[in-house]
Amino acid sequence: MPLYEYHCPSCTHKFQKLQVMSATGADCPNCEQPARRMLSVFAAHSKGESGAGQPSPLPPMGGGGGCCGGGCCGPSH
Repeated sequence: MPLYEYHCPSCTHKFQKLQVMSATGADCPNCEQPARRMLSVFAAHSKGESGAGQPSPLPPMGGGGGCCGGGCCGPSH
């Protein structure tokens, strides 16, 4: 189950809730009004070549087909 972040527009409270992906929303635990799901990112860290706990570089983009490589979005320019 993913952990979602929410923001309540009524009382400005921010909270997280563990929910199934099909959940449509959540009520604020402070004021019990409907809250809005926030757009959030996750951080993935792994040991780099030095082993010092530095984030690994991202893999190169493109050239590999698939949607990001232009395979399903028409010809790439």
